[in-house]
Amino acid sequence: MFQRGVLKFKVSYTKKAVILMGHGSPVKEANDTLRKVAQRVYERGGFGMVQPAFLQFEKPDLEGAVEAVVARGFRDVVVVPYFLYTGAHVSKDIPGRLEHVKKRYPSLSFILAENIGFHDKMIEIVMERIGNALGLASGRVSPARYEPHPIEKESMSIIEKEVDLSGLKPVERSVIKRVIHATADPEFRDIVHFSPGATGAGISAIRTGKPIVVDVRMVEAGILKRALLHYGGRVYCFSGDGDVEATARAEGTTRSAVCMRKAVGFMEGGIVCIGNAPTALVELLRLVREGRAEPALIIGVPVGFVGAEGVKADLSLLGCEFITTRGRKGGSTVAVSIINALIIEALKGDISKGRTASEEKGLPYAHT
Repeated sequence: MFQRGVLKFKVSYTKKAVILMGHGSPVKEANDTLRKVAQRVYERGGFGMVQPAFLQFEKPDLEGAVEAVVARGFRDVVVVPYFLYTGAHVSKDIPGRLEHVKKRYPSLSFILAENIGFHDKMIEIVMERIGNALGLASGRVSPARYEPHPIEKESMSIIEKEVDLSGLKPVERSVIKRVIHATADPEFRDIVHFSPGATGAGISAIRTGKPIVVDVRMVEAGILKRALLHYGGRVYCFSGDGDVEATARAEGTTRSAVCMRKAVGFMEGGIVCIGNAPTALVELLRLVREGRAEPALIIGVPVGFVGAEGVKADLSLLGCEFITTRGRKGGSTVAVSIINALIIEALKGDISKGRTASEEKGLPYAHT
């Protein structure tokens, strides 16, 4: 028999193979979609091998996929049914075929994962598809806007009256106002530090749809991701991934530090935003010095009593564009405030020039 249920590995993912089991289609493009998904899973998951397979119309089938896995020397295999619905294929066909394969390869260990089924993340995809369809059907693109709440407007007015923002560039002023608004701490006026081209580099990266890599889910959750859709931009956070957790435990380091290594492929020309873990910023600086990471902007504002102040000082000497906070203060809230300020300024700039990011990218409007 094979094990079925939630995947909880205690060994390195590189020793495990994944078979992504799709239905298969007479249409080549449909099968290529599964292959693309398998490739992305391989890139994201840290598995030793990710092999697409098909129930019908296309090769390899499950048996052929297992042969490929065995030929590569793997003995631990996870089979993932790439199906939305728990129909006969998921409940009968795949388990039946897997039982047959198990008899042929008794020395292999199989885990049958749940099918894709329902997940809240699918709602975001459906909403995006609906927005795209409505925008294309209307034949026009509405301008993207950020509409602050009346309380926010009043808060910003109070900050302008109570805090001396003179001597700052307009975008720097907006960034600091939003940080003070989020923290209720006017001291950030003096401790937020910008490299000369930081805000310009950040806005350019946002407008060209470059990735934003963050260190923790808290930062990811607070970013105006729907606004980024205008530019085709995405936010990436790997700190909760299973292989990141396993590696961090094995190395005796933090998940945030390991996720910086995993995110290297998404950093070039983009923004890396670290608001929680000084160790993540330490790792990022190492990657930059070694030439393995080339972000357009580093937002490094980790908070803490151990390591935070020193690594932020190192960032300011690195020679790249950065936004940081001097001393111990910072945190996820500060990081989110800085990113969102840059996104809002990007939107404002597009509106003032009489165009939207969606028009430049050929994408329909999505409300912020």
